[in-house]
Amino acid sequence: MLALMQNMAGQAERDMKRLAPWQDRTGNARNGLHAGVMVGKDKFIFFLSHGVDYGVYLELAHGGNYAIVRPTADTYRGKLNDMVRKWWGSV
Repeated sequence: MLALMQNMAGQAERDMKRLAPWQDRTGNARNGLHAGVMVGKDKFIFFLSHGVDYGVYLELAHGGNYAIVRPTADTYRGKLNDMVRKWWGSV
């Protein structure tokens, strides 16, 4: 499960960096986009994040026109659910 989720996190990070809808000025925001998996006692946490402090502005300002984390999370939520169903049955 961990390896599958880590692979999907890599895909999500590449998608965010490739599809981020803003115009780069410094490249910091795009390069700071991250995805990964944290392992807890009895759970896996798939996360997406900005690496710059103004990432929240990119996500929420201008009616969300520059958002990339939320749309990617929505896409990968479905992909993760499909993967779990494929390998382990119902979620």
